[in-house]
Amino acid sequence: MSTPTAPRGAAGPVPADRPRPDVSVVMATAGRRVGLLWALDALAVQELPAGATYEVVVVHTEGTVAEPLQAAAEHPLVVAGVARILADPAAYASGKRNAGWRAARAPLVAFTDDDCRPRPGWLAAFLTAHAAAPGAFLQGGAAIDPDQEQVAMRARRPRLQTFEPPTPWAELCSAAAPRAALEHVGGLDETFERAGEDTDLAWRLRDAGVAWHGVPDAVVDHAVETPGLLGALRVAARFVDAPRLVARHPAMRRHYAAGVFWSPAHAWWLLGAAGLLRAACRREPLALGLTAPWLAWHLTRYGRTPRGAARSATELPGNALIDGAQIAAFAVASARERSPLL
Repeated sequence: MSTPTAPRGAAGPVPADRPRPDVSVVMATAGRRVGLLWALDALAVQELPAGATYEVVVVHTEGTVAEPLQAAAEHPLVVAGVARILADPAAYASGKRNAGWRAARAPLVAFTDDDCRPRPGWLAAFLTAHAAAPGAFLQGGAAIDPDQEQVAMRARRPRLQTFEPPTPWAELCSAAAPRAALEHVGGLDETFERAGEDTDLAWRLRDAGVAWHGVPDAVVDHAVETPGLLGALRVAARFVDAPRLVARHPAMRRHYAAGVFWSPAHAWWLLGAAGLLRAACRREPLALGLTAPWLAWHLTRYGRTPRGAARSATELPGNALIDGAQIAAFAVASARERSPLL
């Protein structure tokens, strides 16, 4: 057996005598020190089927902060040779994920992120599903990290990543694909710089005839983000590649509100804005009723209890700014792509 050639970004070749694992885990890290260590801890206690083996490939951007990477380099998985840390020129997740799966050696590649903690049965669930459907793209689920439930309950505007598979967005924080399928479609499109590269990959796999299966037992506990109002405004354009996704995969439109709204809140925001303008310009107070759907949408964000409604009410002014900023960003992207999605 010859020694594998070091792929782009690899920190040297894998020893020639090391057996090929059954599954490779690819993690594109953003340099979250605690998150990366927690994710490695979670991967270290995976309960695999008897005889099954795995490897972990962590990919970071060349020149990023060294301290989180040094801490990860001392992790038992890395010391034992189960995990490798690779540097790659790519600044975005799409490029780092491509470098990771190309450096991986297993026939099945699982993806997660450094803000996720895979549950002990995560890899086992993917391996079982892969054995039943060897050529399928496999999507797992995500839940709120139980150690951060109080953050989710109390923080202002927490960003939560929770879903049950399959979803049309094919979030790669909890997914797996056959290496052969990734090679067939050329991996992820690295022109997606903000978000959407995972969705595009899954839909291209589907277009290529790859089956798409949900694996509900493959769950990661996802960290809670707390960007605050300014942070939320800064990332308002994070998903503006969605018009390009819809242009490339027209069948995706059925998963958006009325086929043209990225979020129902955007439709209600525009309706409410029209009502406010009509009330102000034409002095028609009844037109203010057009704001009711938007208010109802946001006032139930934290549930329908009085406490939840009160919490939501304090965030209404900021939510009006965020929705408006997102609509503006989507309008520009829609015009550029000639694919309307607000």
